[in-house]
Amino acid sequence: MNDQFLEIKTYIDNISSYDSSENFEYDHFPYLKNILDHFTAKQQDDFIEEVFKWEDHQLYFFADFLDFTQFILKGKYDSSYVFCECFSKINNVEYLRYIYINLEMYLMRRKFFNDDLILSVDDIVNNLYLLINHLRDENSIDFCLKMIENLKH
Repeated sequence: MNDQFLEIKTYIDNISSYDSSENFEYDHFPYLKNILDHFTAKQQDDFIEEVFKWEDHQLYFFADFLDFTQFILKGKYDSSYVFCECFSKINNVEYLRYIYINLEMYLMRRKFFNDDLILSVDDIVNNLYLLINHLRDENSIDFCLKMIENLKH
């Protein structure tokens, strides 16, 4: 693994989940954005391939980063695709709960994904069902079911 990729992963690991959202918005996200801005398209692609191997909390952080900053990747990976793939790989219900609200927006953009990138739709559907089992709000459950129905078409 590239040393800089490991540095980013270590940085994310050292972030406390108790940090305020302002720390994420004004400290942590700009740090990551600055690094990624200086990567070439190839370096970003290599980095994303590493991200897909990360653990839940790291995947969540990166998905949240993409969502909050609306960061546009330069390489073959579309930011929307990466957000959806991160969602598909997370197994922690709490992390899924935080980012599922924005999933629909990213899924609507999937028609813009490169043809050579195959979205893990089955894994996204499985995670939506996992989330439904932990949701108490009927509107949220209906929202997830609607997304599942749209994904199956």
